[in-house]
Amino acid sequence: MNIVKQKIQPDWWLKTFSGAVLGFIFSLAAGSLILILSKAYIDSALAPQLGMWSIPWIWLFVFFLAYFIPKGWQSLFIFSIANVVAYTLLFCLRG
Repeated sequence: MNIVKQKIQPDWWLKTFSGAVLGFIFSLAAGSLILILSKAYIDSALAPQLGMWSIPWIWLFVFFLAYFIPKGWQSLFIFSIANVVAYTLLFCLRG
């Protein structure tokens, strides 16, 4: 059986950094946005729990997504832009 071996890309560490660090920062902003947007519709005791428990799910998905971006610098750029947009939206909604 002939197994094709793939060469490990040299920018895997940059994808890992952007997925782990910038993905976590993005998931914190997304959890805060979920908290702010859900306060008006669900119980006030449930909204913080929903925001808090959504953070790991978002972070794992973003971390997984980082390896599908072709270059490490592109993932760093995309996640940086996503963080700027998420925190801008968060600060605009908080007032």
